[in-house]
Amino acid sequence: MAKNNFMSAMMKADLPKSMYSQDERIKKELVVLEKLKKFIPPLAPDERAQLEQNILAFGCKDPLIVWETKRSAINPEASNPDDVCYVLIDGHNRHEICQKFGLDFRVNLIEIPTFEQAQDFMIDHQLGRRNLSVEQMAYLRGMKYLALKQERENQELNRDKTGKFKSQETEANYHGGKVNPEGRSGQSDHHGKKEKLSEQLAKEFNVGEKTIRRDADFARGLEMLPTEIKNEVLQGKSSLNKTDIIEVGKTKDANLAQEKVQQLVSSNSIKPEKKEKQSKDKVLSVLKSYLTTAEECDALIADIQNIKQTISKI
Repeated sequence: MAKNNFMSAMMKADLPKSMYSQDERIKKELVVLEKLKKFIPPLAPDERAQLEQNILAFGCKDPLIVWETKRSAINPEASNPDDVCYVLIDGHNRHEICQKFGLDFRVNLIEIPTFEQAQDFMIDHQLGRRNLSVEQMAYLRGMKYLALKQERENQELNRDKTGKFKSQETEANYHGGKVNPEGRSGQSDHHGKKEKLSEQLAKEFNVGEKTIRRDADFARGLEMLPTEIKNEVLQGKSSLNKTDIIEVGKTKDANLAQEKVQQLVSSNSIKPEKKEKQSKDKVLSVLKSYLTTAEECDALIADIQNIKQTISKI
């Protein structure tokens, strides 16, 4: 009886708004932006099935990371720019599964000043994972380079005629959170020489500067491909050549780039067995142009066997 009276009193009490109700409101108003979702490496069908099975069995154990910001940060032309909105920046696959089966999940709110910094956070967060493929790592490094390059170009517009930034906040963002008292563009080494963005990222990821620039071209080329083909490349399931994708990213002329994209799309639509036959035919064609006698063929076979034996011992 005492328990019933206690519960009745609690229901009638004028209680303050709880964190639980706030979380429920955030979940209902959660925004998923495709231009941020693209930084989440796609799951292979078997990986997706395994994640779905785990969530159904044990629930969504890890909280989804949500960016608390204003409408103006994601849409400068929003009619209600000062309204608060909640943007999903990590946990997209878990969110889709929970939505599909009507399962509950937790959220972890973070505050990030700008949309560009939200992109940077997502890329760094993904690069911190251990299960990324070579293609996924190259894509994310390239996207980080392109995003930071665009951000710097935008910030250059905020300089005055003397070359100094119009505000310390803009200058701090330009230099990764540190104000440069001399107002110089870019970070400098101990000789005062301006350090390229590609050099900075090369040090951060412990790769060569040329690798960063190739990654940027690879990412730019991938962004031009249809989503389905792009995901196949990132999953390592496409027969497209990475070099060809990089060439698309390097192409400055928009029309020529689109022509190259169409060629890649057409090439990707050829069945694997047909591609294998085409490759064999190409190799045979080259060999026939060099080998004119039976003795030359025997010598080539002997060389191949020697190479095979050497490889088997490694």
